[in-house]
Amino acid sequence: LKCYDLLVGAKVPRFIGGIETQLVLLAKGLAEKGCDVSFITYDHGQTDDQIIEGIRVLKAYRPDGGIRGLRWLSRAKQLWRVMESANSDIYLQMGAGIETGLVALGVRKGQGCRSHFVYCLASDLDHGAMFRRGRLGWEGKSYRYGLMRADLVVAQTKQQRKALRERLSINSQVIPMAAPSPLPTTATGSGRNGSSRVVWVGRAAKEKRLEWLIEVASRCPEFQFQVVGTANNHSDYSARILREAKRLANVELVGRLGREDMHAVYSNAHILCNTSVCEGFPTTFLEAWSYGLPVVTTFDSDGIVLRNGLGRVPMTTDEMANALRELHRDDHAYTQISEAAKRYYLQNHAIPVVARRFRHAFEEILAALGKAQPRNG
Repeated sequence: LKCYDLLVGAKVPRFIGGIETQLVLLAKGLAEKGCDVSFITYDHGQTDDQIIEGIRVLKAYRPDGGIRGLRWLSRAKQLWRVMESANSDIYLQMGAGIETGLVALGVRKGQGCRSHFVYCLASDLDHGAMFRRGRLGWEGKSYRYGLMRADLVVAQTKQQRKALRERLSINSQVIPMAAPSPLPTTATGSGRNGSSRVVWVGRAAKEKRLEWLIEVASRCPEFQFQVVGTANNHSDYSARILREAKRLANVELVGRLGREDMHAVYSNAHILCNTSVCEGFPTTFLEAWSYGLPVVTTFDSDGIVLRNGLGRVPMTTDEMANALRELHRDDHAYTQISEAAKRYYLQNHAIPVVARRFRHAFEEILAALGKAQPRNG
């Protein structure tokens, strides 16, 4: 629902995150693979039923629309109406929330046995804490309802697949997420031509643990730290942590950026740093690897970073500072990681590779109905 600005290529989208990025990339990749793709977004006042890069874009409801207390009911009715208009074989939704239950119910309610619901996990929280979210657990209950009724659940990692099987007896399929190819004129070379810039990309939220980066920045004045992103929702935590970051001379807060501006960020960076407690499989990793950037991260789902030689995985702020200094000092190690990162991206996360795997999964679902190809999704 938050993807309209990314679909039309807005310079600074109203909503930007891993879910939004992944869904738009997947939609474009599936369209290129011959699927008839529709996309349902929020109503921002745009024209309804547009065609954008071969994708049909329908609008549901305003993000702030509806009467408080009854908002979910009016939104559900509008969403189901648009789902019926899309007339799809496959309805795919990503990210745990009330929408998961609404989409699953909409498929059963309006489409009978003709259509199928595919749910994609976006984070490790999707198999744990999300089940208790919302007032009286309402959002978590809606999410659980949808998850249990999905015809296919797509996990980002083997760890997510294992957790779903152990906790809910749900069998899921692991499909890596996608990242776009780098824009032209990407900076290359050992050590990024001597750059000492470390980039951190994410929301100013507790689970992202931006305070770790601030602590490392205070210990490593020889590096320049660039923080891309802001808080999606204002909180005492986000206000305090961003205030602390502004006090450091070697920390730059740049807020939200569009893709062209992010190209400049990645091209001029030396290392991507991640300090999260919990993630799914960060889109920022994929983007960084496509540019040949090593990652220094406290989160390494399925051990992919260590196993494939794509960066360093520190467990403390001391270890993180040491990892940054090592990669800056050792050009040979940096070059090896940079080349491994580019290979790993091309083999696993290029858009055509991921779209092909999703289409194959859809075809397997539709085979049960005797349909050769997805009509729409």
